[in-house]
Amino acid sequence: MNNISRSKFINFFVVLAVILLLIFFNWRGWLAAPKSLVFWATRPFVSLFQVVDEWVAAPWNFFITLKDLSRENANLTSENKRLLGDTARLKETARENEWLRQRLNLGPAEKQNLVMAAAAGSNLTPGQYLLINKGRADGVATGWAVVTANNFLVGRVAEAEDNFSRVLLISDGSSVINALTQDSRVNGAVRGSYGLGLALEMIPIDAQININEMVLSSGLNDGVPKGLVIGRIVSVEKKPNEIWQRAILAPAADIKSLERVFVIQP
Repeated sequence: MNNISRSKFINFFVVLAVILLLIFFNWRGWLAAPKSLVFWATRPFVSLFQVVDEWVAAPWNFFITLKDLSRENANLTSENKRLLGDTARLKETARENEWLRQRLNLGPAEKQNLVMAAAAGSNLTPGQYLLINKGRADGVATGWAVVTANNFLVGRVAEAEDNFSRVLLISDGSSVINALTQDSRVNGAVRGSYGLGLALEMIPIDAQININEMVLSSGLNDGVPKGLVIGRIVSVEKKPNEIWQRAILAPAADIKSLERVFVIQP
């Protein structure tokens, strides 16, 4: 046992002495040549290890790069969708502001209390109806006139539910609007031709009306104020031995392209 302890003690001092000698030799500069020799001898192995390390690390680095690019692409896609949504909302807001500006640009006598509504859909057969997303909860009532931003008459509210309404279009065969020609000041009644157009009827046979003359609401219908634009005269029909003449109108409002309408509150 004592021999083992003595051997460990001797080994410890031998190692310590070698370390101290190496430190002393290095301080004196006597190890420069051996270090250069060792560096020169091991340089090929170091280069080989570097090449192997780069070869092994390259696929992993490529995978990490792809993962980072995928994450960045997902973030950019998400941001792009958000920007597209913001742009769409801004465009819709701009359109609504434009419709409101068109209404505000009307003369003071033509301004009314209005409820703006979205055209939610239409049913063109057998009745000519337009669905809007405003109803009794928004202050809409049956019989009220519905117009575009330019004051073109679209129709009248036929049914008002809590949150939506059905609008009977002026092109429906059951729609009758008391009207007045703008220039000649001749009264008549505008009837729908079952979705095919409009006709100004009950015009006295001796009344002088003109092609391209505008036809307006006369204000004699409940809920339909005077001066709403109905359409333009495109032809006049007169028959022998009749006491009335008839005019065919081109509707002012393009029903098929409606997005927003206004319900006029009397």
